[in-house]
Amino acid sequence: MQKIIIGTSGHVDHGKSALAKELTGVDPDRLPEEKMREMTIDLGFVFFSLNEQEEVAIIDVPGHERFLKTMIAGAASIRMVLFVVAADEGVMPQTVEHLDVLKLLGIKKGIIVITKVDKVEKEYVEIVKEDIKKLTEGSFLENAPIFTVSSTTKQGIEELKTALKKHCSEIESLSDDGIFRCPIDRIFSMKGFGPVVAGTVISGRLKKTENVEVLPIGKMSRIRNLQVHNQSVSEVFVGQRAAFNLADITVTDIARGYELSVPDYLRPTTVIDTHLSLLSNFPRSLRQNQRIRLHKGTSEVMTRVRILDKDIIEPGGDGYVQLRLEKSVVGERGERFIIRSYSPMRVIGGGKFLSLYPVKGRRRSMKERIEHLQKLEQARNDDLVELVVLYALQPIVYGKELMRLTNLPLSVIDNQVQRLLETKKVIKLKDGALVHERTLDNLKKACLISLEQFIKANPLMVMMSRGKLAKTLQVSHQSLLDKIFDDLSREGKIEIKIEGIKIAGMAVKLSTDAQRLSDEIEKFVINQGYRPFRLTDINSAFPKETQARLKNVFDYLLKNDLLIKIGEGTYLHNQILTQAKSKLVQHLNEKGSVRAVEYKDILGVSRNVARDILDYFFDQGITVRTKGTHTLVAERKNRR
Repeated sequence: MQKIIIGTSGHVDHGKSALAKELTGVDPDRLPEEKMREMTIDLGFVFFSLNEQEEVAIIDVPGHERFLKTMIAGAASIRMVLFVVAADEGVMPQTVEHLDVLKLLGIKKGIIVITKVDKVEKEYVEIVKEDIKKLTEGSFLENAPIFTVSSTTKQGIEELKTALKKHCSEIESLSDDGIFRCPIDRIFSMKGFGPVVAGTVISGRLKKTENVEVLPIGKMSRIRNLQVHNQSVSEVFVGQRAAFNLADITVTDIARGYELSVPDYLRPTTVIDTHLSLLSNFPRSLRQNQRIRLHKGTSEVMTRVRILDKDIIEPGGDGYVQLRLEKSVVGERGERFIIRSYSPMRVIGGGKFLSLYPVKGRRRSMKERIEHLQKLEQARNDDLVELVVLYALQPIVYGKELMRLTNLPLSVIDNQVQRLLETKKVIKLKDGALVHERTLDNLKKACLISLEQFIKANPLMVMMSRGKLAKTLQVSHQSLLDKIFDDLSREGKIEIKIEGIKIAGMAVKLSTDAQRLSDEIEKFVINQGYRPFRLTDINSAFPKETQARLKNVFDYLLKNDLLIKIGEGTYLHNQILTQAKSKLVQHLNEKGSVRAVEYKDILGVSRNVARDILDYFFDQGITVRTKGTHTLVAERKNRR
């Protein structure tokens, strides 16, 4: 049965709970404290049937200023509002504030109800009507019908019931093809059953056999029982007030403001990009890093603001704002929120979420970020997948991640992805992730520029390591790196080597002065004979040269295989190593085997040096080593 959620809204003690009781026959004030104080302090829910297929749930939200955050929690799920004003008091401060909240939350439909008309003269009722019309001018309630009622005398109640049923029948049913989400607004424990949470399903549907994730804490739970309007059901769906008996979790684990959703869909976040509007009746501007209270769904979180497109937001103005939360929340693109000032606590504005997972990285300028948020806000569903993939700094994993970022059903995403792949606007990588062709093209250009800049900064080197190049590009996704390098290699623009990547055909040509230093270093290390040397030995041998210059020439000789690394930080000139290899092969062809104690005499070096050189030849696959004895690899025997 489809559930239509209606909320009552208005100033404290204006008769909202009494009105809900007259409409349904059920008292929404369920807490003893509420009975004693004769005011609603928590959300109360009462129901009545509209027809065989539809049922109406009325949320009676508190009107007192101290309980405004509870009112916001209730208003976030309603489809229509009963905007209540008492005839004996008229428009009051919380009347105005509640209307502001309803407008900010995007409520589109409502009925105005003037209560307690039995307490005043008819002329005074007309004055209240005029005040209400003035208040609602330009809002969604501007042309709303106005009913005058008395819960005491029952005046106007039946007429209101009839109108309420008519208006509810005109409300379009919510689509249930989204991912299941239910913000929690009630928590209690039942003896023998354990934790029970309740809330209004704002998206999708859920079967009793499915598991849920409690967010933002990320705890998994099984559903022991599902109830809608105190009746056990096998499934709940969008628009219904539901209660969930949870297993594998305790009451102390859960708090109001948490949500239930399908596992591994929503991700907690503390940074959200938004479009925010400030109320015109708020007397102060919104400034950078100002601390405010964020209300979304049933949660309240302390937050600081970073205004992206200007320095401050004046009363009545709007702007793109990044909210930096002090605690994690979950949400989706397009979700509405309210902000209140830190102190005194009053509603100052609100807006909607644009991106709950803002991209990070130096490749995005502020101008680009603003343009993206504008496009994201204005995007049609048909363009949304391409826009999200285009702006991502890393490839988007197909499936739940795209659903999370776009808030679109998987069937819609499937169609868009297929169209984008066919038109080659999006490329699927070997691991299934998606990258926009413009992003890939930009990264390929950036790769070539990075290689050129590296060579310019290191004129004696032509090879850049994969890791260093990946860090420069700010790309950590391995399949994307492979795609960039493979494409550029296939296009003949780069060469891929084991030791790194170079621009195709690029070779280092030393300057006259650098060539002179290179020749001197070669002469020095050749004169060292078979004794391995370190870079520090070269630094000591050429004290008038800077270490940076010596390192550049040293790296050049190493990259061009003129110097060979034989151990940890030790090197030999290629000419010397070739001689050592020749002597080794000759000895092994004659004697069959050699040990370090013998090889040292052949080279005229210490036993440790002989062992290091033998170990190098073993690592190169020239010899086989058994308990310190070296023999030639079979195919090398009798070869000089």
